Amino acid sequence: ISARVAAGGVARAALAALAPDLRISGYMVQIGPHAIDRARFDADEIERNPFWAPDRLAAAEWEGHIDALRKAGNSVGAVVEVVASGVPAGLGAPVYGKLDTDLAAAMMSINAVKGVEIGDGMAVAALSGVENADEITMGPDGPVYASNHAGGILGGISTGQDVVVRFAVKPTSSILTPRRTITRTGEETEIVTKGRHDPCVGIRAVPVGEAMMACVLLDHLLLHRGQIGESRGRIG
Repeated sequence: ISARVAAGGVARAALAALAPDLRISGYMVQIGPHAIDRARFDADEIERNPFWAPDRLAAAEWEGHIDALRKAGNSVGAVVEVVASGVPAGLGAPVYGKLDTDLAAAMMSINAVKGVEIGDGMAVAALSGVENADEITMGPDGPVYASNHAGGILGGISTGQDVVVRFAVKPTSSILTPRRTITRTGEETEIVTKGRHDPCVGIRAVPVGEAMMACVLLDHLLLHRGQIGESRGRIG
């Protein structure tokens, strides 16, 4: 985990030189069944609570929920969202070097992650083509999108919109509540994991998700730079 965050720090420094307008922000959007209210989304709140939550009221609710689970010897899962704004359009490729493929693989490689989605993700299955289409018009400074269901990536290539990735973290498996299992010889028994264990490892996954976003975007920015010569800022 610490190695990933360290690599992400190096990647952020390189991105600052090559794409100075690029910003990466990660935060919790759900713990167990309790999700944030996006109508109360406040980016300034993310650094003000231990849950990296952009919703002050949700953070207060999560605190009581987590404390009750901890005292009961139980754990809970979570959903983390990572957004990169200011991503240059054109990063990625339509088949073998898709930006969303590499982002999904990077997030899935984080310990305890069991699901990854880009943009609206699984929710697009309930949409019609009319609802899902991110309509484009021409503004004074270039293309303007009416929505961002695609999460900033179309056909494996960045559109210039915010790149939005969300991943689900499973409940901590090491809990004090007895669970049935079997021994190496196949005998049925119970297991209890003692010691200090986080009731929700999703909290620690937020900076890791940011780091993986930074690493993947830097990879693609350097590939783009090598292929067509853009983003030629000096590194270091």
